[in-house]
Amino acid sequence: MTLKLWQIGALVVAGLIVGEAKSAYFGPLFAFATFHVFLPAIIFEAAWQLDLRTMVRGWRAIVLLAVPGVVLTAAIIAASVHYLGGLALGASLVLGTVLSATDPVAVTAIFRRLPVPALLSTIVESESLLNDAIAVVLYREVIGVVTVASVTGMTVATLAGRAVLGSLLGIVAGAAFGLAGSTALRPKSPVAVQIVVTFAAAYLSYAAVDAFGGSGIFSTIACALVMRQIERTRCNIGMAQSVERAWHAAATASNAVLFFLIGAAVELLHLWDLREILGWTILGVLVSRALVAYGLLQFSPKFMRSWMTVVRLAGVRGAVSLALASSIPASLPNANVVRDATFGVVIATILLGSLTYQRRIGRLDLAP
Repeated sequence: MTLKLWQIGALVVAGLIVGEAKSAYFGPLFAFATFHVFLPAIIFEAAWQLDLRTMVRGWRAIVLLAVPGVVLTAAIIAASVHYLGGLALGASLVLGTVLSATDPVAVTAIFRRLPVPALLSTIVESESLLNDAIAVVLYREVIGVVTVASVTGMTVATLAGRAVLGSLLGIVAGAAFGLAGSTALRPKSPVAVQIVVTFAAAYLSYAAVDAFGGSGIFSTIACALVMRQIERTRCNIGMAQSVERAWHAAATASNAVLFFLIGAAVELLHLWDLREILGWTILGVLVSRALVAYGLLQFSPKFMRSWMTVVRLAGVRGAVSLALASSIPASLPNANVVRDATFGVVIATILLGSLTYQRRIGRLDLAP
């Protein structure tokens, strides 16, 4: 079962109601549960569904969205809240980085109910996976820069270099975990063994790389892609479907809990107090997404304008942004402002999406 849009909205609203009484408890719980319990399952299942050949066909658009798209988004949001909203530069950079990652779970729910071309669906889902990974790596480096040093040319260069190394470590290690785990993906292996092995590979690849400062998300993505490609050549259809059903159930349950926790972690009174900063933040999010969709994708040959509109609508922020915001060190000046502004953007984009996206995407002519 895939979550429907109204169910996503209902879970967030239910969380908001519960969180009004228990938000102090749910905030710390959200960050820990997202990174160490739910995210590996959601990332692995999403990557498991991707077709590598379709990804190769759309590689240019995916790279544009996931690399320069993340940097451009972070820069525009940071500039908006710093120059227009008056937020300190360090906090503005952190907020831009935190909100640079998209989480199109709500839009993906639409894709599975509407005749969206496979290539477009793959591009949007691949973007969400890769820019989550890049945003987490950048966040760690930006936090290090703004808390211990001023932002200079040297620190920016160092940040970029370390981000690239962390990403490469995740990709290489994840592929290695995938190859190691694939030894159990044989036609004669019981289904239960295959399910256990894939879960173990997903969580171990994430935890091991994350412990060494690399990108656990990149590691999980690489692990899933490698295991999936090998599984397609070794296992019969019935066995493959059993593994896929187990992962789909785990991802659906993880998403349901996360959407509830998203609402429960928010303190609505704080959002009202920060309405001016929140307004400039939302403006930065909207402008950056439009520039990424209609600007950067001009460099992807034959990318239709209606597809660009779908990419723009897929700019929902979600669990990764909130988990990063919840992890901001208390020593960072204006840490509470960054956290609350992030929560406001996430709630706004999820609720807006649950009410309007299916109707808006359904009107588009997406035929290639």
